[in-house]
Amino acid sequence: MHSRSNPSGKSMAVLLLLYWLFIYFKILTAPEILYGLPILNKKTLKFSLPTEENEQNHLLKNDNWILEISNQKSDQDLKLQEKIMSNIVSYIHEVDKLSIEQHIFRNPKASPTDIANKLGVPTSHIVYLFKYHSNIPFSEYRMHSRIKDSIHLIEQGYLRTNTLESLAYKTGFASYNPFFNAFKKVTGHSPQDYLKTIRA
Repeated sequence: MHSRSNPSGKSMAVLLLLYWLFIYFKILTAPEILYGLPILNKKTLKFSLPTEENEQNHLLKNDNWILEISNQKSDQDLKLQEKIMSNIVSYIHEVDKLSIEQHIFRNPKASPTDIANKLGVPTSHIVYLFKYHSNIPFSEYRMHSRIKDSIHLIEQGYLRTNTLESLAYKTGFASYNPFFNAFKKVTGHSPQDYLKTIRA
C-alpha cells in the first residue's frame, strides 16, 4: 500500500507565500478590489463618453457649462484642479446624464453629495465643478433640471391623468408653490399658460 504524501511545512509555506504575493500584486494592478466601486467608477468615467467631437458639440449647445476657467482659485482648489482637470468633461457628461436620463433631481433632497455618490467621486469634485465650470450655482441647475423634466412629462401626456400638483411632487418640488415660481422663472410662463401654448 502506498501512503499518501502530505506536503511538507516548507512547501506549504512557499505555496502560501505565492498565494499572498499574487493577491498583493492583483490589488496593486486593480485597486477597485480593495477600494470598491468608487475607484472603478473613476476609471470607467474616462472611457464612458461619446466621441470627443460629439462631447464638444454637446457642451457648445449647453450654455450652462464652461471648460476654460480664469477665476482666482484658493491653494486648495488649485490642488484639486490638478487632480480632476482631465476628468472635467467626463464629470459634466455624467452629471447631465444623471439629470436627464436617471432623473436624480426627482429626489427632493438631491445634493452634490448624492451626485458624487452616484459617480463614485468625492463631493469636493462636484462642488468644484459647479464653482468653476458652471455658469449657474448647483441649486439653480437642480431647479432648471426639474423644470425640464416637468416639461418633458407634460409633453408625454402626464397631465392627462394627473394634476399640476402631482407633477410638482413627481419632479422633486416640496409643494406646488415653489414649482409654480420655478416654472415661471425658467420658461417665462405659468404652468397653466404653458399648457395653453402647447395645446393651441
